[in-house]
Amino acid sequence: MSELVALHTQALREPVVTPYLAALRAALVAGRINKSFPERKPLDGSLQALDAQSHLGLYDEIYVDARSGLPNLASLTRVLSDRDVGADALVRLDSQAELDARRGEAEIFDRMGRKRRYFEMLRGLELAPIDRHRVLLRRHEPEQSRASFKVELTKLLADGCYVRVVIDLWQRSSVWAAKLVQLDAAGEVAEGTEALRGTVYRFATYDAETLFVRLHELEGVTVERVQRGIIGPALWAIPTDGALHRVAEPGGGALARAWSEFLPQAVSLPPQFVVMFASDTAAIDVRDEISNDPLSPLLNAQLGEKERARYGVLRDRHPFKVYKDRKFVVTDAVRPVVEGLCAAAGTKNLIYPLSW
Repeated sequence: MSELVALHTQALREPVVTPYLAALRAALVAGRINKSFPERKPLDGSLQALDAQSHLGLYDEIYVDARSGLPNLASLTRVLSDRDVGADALVRLDSQAELDARRGEAEIFDRMGRKRRYFEMLRGLELAPIDRHRVLLRRHEPEQSRASFKVELTKLLADGCYVRVVIDLWQRSSVWAAKLVQLDAAGEVAEGTEALRGTVYRFATYDAETLFVRLHELEGVTVERVQRGIIGPALWAIPTDGALHRVAEPGGGALARAWSEFLPQAVSLPPQFVVMFASDTAAIDVRDEISNDPLSPLLNAQLGEKERARYGVLRDRHPFKVYKDRKFVVTDAVRPVVEGLCAAAGTKNLIYPLSW
C-alpha cells in the first residue's frame, strides 16, 4: 500500500496509486498554473505514464518523495528511460512475441504484448524533464557592448518539489570570455555555458530574493528579474481497508501541525489532498514588497537587527522588491484547515476546490 523504503522515499502500491495519481492530475488542472510554473502538460504526461492503466501492470509500485508528497526522481526518470528505450524495444518485442506465440508460451506472450502497448503509449506523451536549462537572447546591443538574456530552468529540487526558475539579466560583452553566455557569430543566438549552468543550478534552491542578490556576484551581470514557480508540496491521506495511507514526512510549520490534527478524522473520509503552488518574484519592477504566502515570510522579516542592517546595505546596492504568493488546491473536508492557516497569517490566498 504505502511504506518508507529508503531515506525520504515512500513506496505506493494499489489500491493507493490510482486515486493518488488521479488527484494530482486533477490538481494540476484546478491550480490554473501559468507560465511562471513548470509546464502542466509534460508533468501530467508523466503522471499518466505512472498509472497502471498505462503500464498495464508491468510495475508493482511507484516511489514518492516523502517530504514533498510528489513522485520522486526515480519515478520520473523511469518513464523517461522507458520512452528512450521504447523505440528499439518495439522492434525486438514484436519479433520475440511472434516466437513466443509459436512456442505457445502464453504468459510471456502476454507480457510482451503489454510492454509493446505501453511503449506505444509513451511515444505519444510529452513527459516532464528532470532538468531542462536554456538561455534565450532577448536583446543584443553591440554598440553598448551588452546583451540581455532570459535564463530558464525547470528542475526537480532536492526536497522533491518541482520548480521553474526564470531569470532576466544583462551582461557586458567584455566578460563573455568568462564563458557564462556565448553568442553565435551573427550575435543572434545565445547559449549558456557550463559555468552559467552550474551557477544557476547551485542557486536554484534559494528563494528569488536570495537568488537575485547572489547572481549579482557574477562579474558584469545585472539582474532585472528572478521568478520561481513551485509545484508542491502535496499533503494527502488515502483510507483503504481500514488503514490510512498518507504522506510520510509532511515537513514542519503551521500547516504540518494543522494537518496532523486533521488526520484522525481522515480515516472515515474519502481521500483528502492539499496541493500547493508557490510563486516568488524579485524584480526591479515589482511595485509593493509583500509576502502573501502564509508559509514563507520575506527574508527581511526573518533576520535579526544586525543582520537586517547589513542586508539593507546590500539591498540599497541592488534595488529591487519581492512579491511572494501561494495558492492551494484542496478537497472539501480539509478546506477549513487551509483557510484557518491563511487567516492566522493574515494572507488572502486563492483556494481552489479539488474533485476527480
